Amino acid sequence: MGFFAKQMVLSAALDSGYVFLTLIAILTSVVSAVYYLNIIKQIFFETPDYKPNPVLENKNLEIILLKGDTFVNKIKMTRSNIILSSSLSITISIITFILILFILIPEEVLNVTNVLSLILLNP
Repeated sequence: MGFFAKQMVLSAALDSGYVFLTLIAILTSVVSAVYYLNIIKQIFFETPDYKPNPVLENKNLEIILLKGDTFVNKIKMTRSNIILSSSLSITISIITFILILFILIPEEVLNVTNVLSLILLNP
């Protein structure tokens, strides 16, 4: 969404005759995009130089559940039993899909949201 906002601002600046300012804004956007893409490249495509601390490798996290001041339960957590729930995975997937649709076909998505808001808000 930031891309479209920046595009609209730069388009308005060009229409107003601020060509030099627009060129500088585009240049700084390209430089920042290089930094952002470099971070993504490091995250997904390069192997990390670090290794987990062997002292912390087998540590357990203990969670104590209290109700008021009374003890209810003690839960032991290790690195192996921390998982991403399926409902959270589905939610993240749906939000990502909506963002991709908005990037690829923004006009249709905005028309659909306009129709849905009219349906919801009109009695």
